[in-house]
Amino acid sequence: MSPYSSRDIALFIIAFFFPPASVAVKTGCSVDLLINICLCALGAIPGIIHGFYIVHKYNDSVEDIETGVFRYERVATEEPSRVVYGATNPNQ
Repeated sequence: MSPYSSRDIALFIIAFFFPPASVAVKTGCSVDLLINICLCALGAIPGIIHGFYIVHKYNDSVEDIETGVFRYERVATEEPSRVVYGATNPNQ
């Protein structure tokens, strides 16, 4: 399985030529878009790097908690009645 979807690969190509467009597709009208526009005004390279970062950060193929791939187990909350260290013999 490829680490990036075909949509992400297309967004990487778009981010190379016009980074604010790829950031807008990934994050919508957010602070990331404003940052990218400011970086593009400072120079092309910072805007391109930020565009690549945003496309990578919000990757479509990343598995997250909401998809149910992680399984959580309950952690004991009670204090043990007796603390035992190492391989001690409690009968001595």
